[in-house]
Amino acid sequence: MDSRKVVLVTGASHGIGMGIALTMAEHGWDVAFSYRNNEEGAAKVKKQIEERGASVRYYRAEMGDPDSPAALVDQAHADFGRLDAIVCNAAKDRRFSILNATAEDINFMTSTLYTGQMLCAGAAARWMVRDGIAGSILFITSVHGQMVTTTDFCYGGMKAALERSAKSLALELSPYRIRVNCIAPGAINIFHVDDTTRKYQYAGMVPLGRQGTEEDIAEAALFLLGDGASYITGETLRIDGGFALPGVPEGWAQAYPVETGFVRNSYEKMMEREEKENV
Repeated sequence: MDSRKVVLVTGASHGIGMGIALTMAEHGWDVAFSYRNNEEGAAKVKKQIEERGASVRYYRAEMGDPDSPAALVDQAHADFGRLDAIVCNAAKDRRFSILNATAEDINFMTSTLYTGQMLCAGAAARWMVRDGIAGSILFITSVHGQMVTTTDFCYGGMKAALERSAKSLALELSPYRIRVNCIAPGAINIFHVDDTTRKYQYAGMVPLGRQGTEEDIAEAALFLLGDGASYITGETLRIDGGFALPGVPEGWAQAYPVETGFVRNSYEKMMEREEKENV
């Protein structure tokens, strides 16, 4: 086998996945990555990876398609001949109230945020076991898997499920020396919005006084996937500038942290739907 290690990053045409892919390439890894719709962004990321001296392949993949995750992993392995690490990052967020949640809403979230991630991890683990590679699986979760807000019962629930499952996978795969960990990002400014233009500025909400960057997550991923973390498995590293710490900066927290507008709008939508159904 080639001595260069290979990482597959899902959802790397922009944002956190892009940051991880570029950082891994900069530090000597060859990179495979997927995108969903942003082919233009994927092509730009490919060029940037090549400029860093790494080999790269990219693929269109839909995490909600039950056949797509394993096919993505198998193709990456076929193209590179090995797979040393996978970063399960691709995800979509859809917020809705339990008062109005449909089966389609919940199925969409579970298939993209949980099922697709597990299918990717399983396919990668099978290749690592077959090839005798002491690899690494990394899930990108969220502080929403650990802290509670009004609007995220499904999104936060799926992120929490990833973290819990990762612990079991860490035990199951430990005989093969395959490590499984999570990174839980906080507020990461993937769209590079000027904080001073926001209604609620993160400089006043985050104890360390700023939003996170893609590089903050990428440097942590580089560590957890590398040899320096060879004795770490089953852990979640929260990277949020202290946002999810028990204490909240004075002046930001409400007495009752319920998003009343969301609750009111959800109730109104529920009543409107019931009125239409009863006509």
